[in-house]
Amino acid sequence: MNKANSKPADTKIRLKRFDRQEDNARSKLVVYASWFLFCCFCLISARLWYLQVMQGPYFRAQSEHNRIKSIRLQPYRGNILDRSGRLLAGVKPSFNIGVVMKDAGNIEDLLSKLEPLLDESPLTVRMKLVAAKGQPAYLPVIIERNADWETVARIEARLYELPGVVVEVAPSRQYPYGKIAPHLLGYLAEVSLGQLKSGKFPHAVPGDLVGKYGVEARYETRLAGQSGYKRVEVDAKGRMVKLVDVRRPRTGQDISLTIDLDLQLAAEEALSGRPGAVVAMDPRNGQILVMASSPKFDPSIFANGLSNEEWKALNDPVLTPLVNKAIQGQYAPGSTFKTVMAAAALNERVINPYTTFFCGGSMKLGRRRFRCWKRGGHGKTDLYKALVQSCDVYFYNVGLKLGVDRISKYAFEFGLGKKTGIDLPGEKPGRVPTRKWKYRRFREPWQKGETLNYSIGQGFLLVTPLQLVRMISVFANGGILYRPEYVLGQPADEQAKVPIRSAVFSWLKHPLEGVVADKHGTAKRCRIPGLRVAGKTGTAQVVRQVKRKQDEKMAWKYKDHALFVAFAPVDHPQIAVAVVIEHGGHGGSAAAPVARAVIERWLQLRSPKPSTFFERTASVAGDGSSV
Repeated sequence: MNKANSKPADTKIRLKRFDRQEDNARSKLVVYASWFLFCCFCLISARLWYLQVMQGPYFRAQSEHNRIKSIRLQPYRGNILDRSGRLLAGVKPSFNIGVVMKDAGNIEDLLSKLEPLLDESPLTVRMKLVAAKGQPAYLPVIIERNADWETVARIEARLYELPGVVVEVAPSRQYPYGKIAPHLLGYLAEVSLGQLKSGKFPHAVPGDLVGKYGVEARYETRLAGQSGYKRVEVDAKGRMVKLVDVRRPRTGQDISLTIDLDLQLAAEEALSGRPGAVVAMDPRNGQILVMASSPKFDPSIFANGLSNEEWKALNDPVLTPLVNKAIQGQYAPGSTFKTVMAAAALNERVINPYTTFFCGGSMKLGRRRFRCWKRGGHGKTDLYKALVQSCDVYFYNVGLKLGVDRISKYAFEFGLGKKTGIDLPGEKPGRVPTRKWKYRRFREPWQKGETLNYSIGQGFLLVTPLQLVRMISVFANGGILYRPEYVLGQPADEQAKVPIRSAVFSWLKHPLEGVVADKHGTAKRCRIPGLRVAGKTGTAQVVRQVKRKQDEKMAWKYKDHALFVAFAPVDHPQIAVAVVIEHGGHGGSAAAPVARAVIERWLQLRSPKPSTFFERTASVAGDGSSV
């Protein structure tokens, strides 16, 4: 009985112990959970304190950045004007479409929606995105410039589903006269990442257009201006809510050139697309009035990027449209060089104005015969006749009397064989050969036959059209060699005084005027009623031929270059012109009419009242003894 009663009691005791153990375990669990929750609370509190107190300024700035968007405002580029203030290159507003890569999300998904809305081809768009790799992701990659209204409207209507796409109003270059003087004005193109890293364009950011050629490149800093910005508040979808702050961009400075638009248009029209160059200068101060190079190119095409076909056309090895032939084309001067020969010979007194040589159509030197351009010859010839009719045999004899050393000396004095110093990149120096130069180049001594070729502007001698116009300007102004200037406001820089007696320059104006006005002159096609014009024609061989074919049967690339230099009015020269027509044939028939078009336009604009050639006295410098 006692044992039976004790079993339930033991069971109760064990149950009570179990309950106590369970209560203890539960209590410990509660304690542990409480401590865990307390620790978590402490950690969260510490983290909140760190974020709100320690990192508060940083996250406030981040929040402000997400709410406030800064938009760069591009400055309007400075205008390029002619000497009368007429616009050669201006600015107009345009629309650019870009993609901000950091906001774009899935780029393939974006492009699938965007490409059908653009005028640019999908391949071009993708190439632009690839080319922009490495630029900051917060700057827009411009995928289409100068978008039209229809394209902008299509994009704007669907911006809500095009993350990262922006439509910007940006200034773009405007050429009111089309392709006017592109080799001088230059062009704009998108700055490359390499150029940005080099520091050449510190004011630019990826996507900006910068000057890459001509005036645009040389005066980039003055023309570019300074960027501004505006800060706007945006909503969660990036739409502008209100304007917070704005700093206006500073417009670039205008550049006024010495170029005369009317004369430039006349020169380019007279060239008619024929390869060559025309340069006109004021001989009184060295200001460039015309700088035309042909064929031309469209400067606006570089801003949008060139297609393979466009790039191939611009790099045509025969026509070379990208070359500024006025300062980079190097040509044999032909008979235009006879002006220097005449001045040198008179100054050295190896001849006088009445010295004569007989021209029978050729001159024999050793076993070789050097021909005159006129097969039947010019007969007995003095210096006036030799210049007016461009007799080669006369100047062969003058060349032998002077010798190569003195010829080279005077060529250098007239500014040939070296850069003129014009403030444009890429100018070529031409070439004035000397004995030392030939020996260094060919390891051969100078030959007398080379002196004969040299005397008529052939052989190794090379000049640029800019050097030619400066050369003839020396005859116009009486011996001053000016540095060419093309920006208004620059002081006239007299580089040198050519060491020729003033009487020589005075006398030489007479036969140079006869080249145009005399009935036997080679430049009759440059005659202008009521205006005395002086000049000299030139025809420069491109290839040597044993038997010259007729021009009409000869391939274009083998025809002679046509040259002509001139100045007017003879009594008070105010304009000098040099013309080179590549493979144009004869200077009198191809180049002289181009110069006439420029001088005629100058006459119409200024209406000078000089005397005519036939009103002059027969004696220009007495009996010539002083010469």
